[in-house]
Amino acid sequence: MADPIPGVNAIDVSGVTSAREPASQPATTPKPQTGAVSAIDTADLSRAEAVLTTISQSSATVPAINRLQVAQLQEALNSGTYRADPQLIAEKIMEIESLLSSSNDP
Repeated sequence: MADPIPGVNAIDVSGVTSAREPASQPATTPKPQTGAVSAIDTADLSRAEAVLTTISQSSATVPAINRLQVAQLQEALNSGTYRADPQLIAEKIMEIESLLSSSNDP
């Protein structure tokens, strides 16, 4: 069976069943290894650290919430006076789609 997550080592899952699949045999307790040295798992956290750093730096550039503007928008929505601009909405959706598709390119 292929690794479900690329780059992550598979572990021994004998006796473990999915909720969708009935167990073919009862789960057993693994036998303790005698005289064998088990492999040590390692993890490379540099990529995760880089992603978290990018998120942190990006979040620092987000403007503060304008509570007055939020209150005005809520009032307009509640009173039925808010009018959305469909052209602007479509443009923003296309902009987001463009950003998402370019971020998935290797």
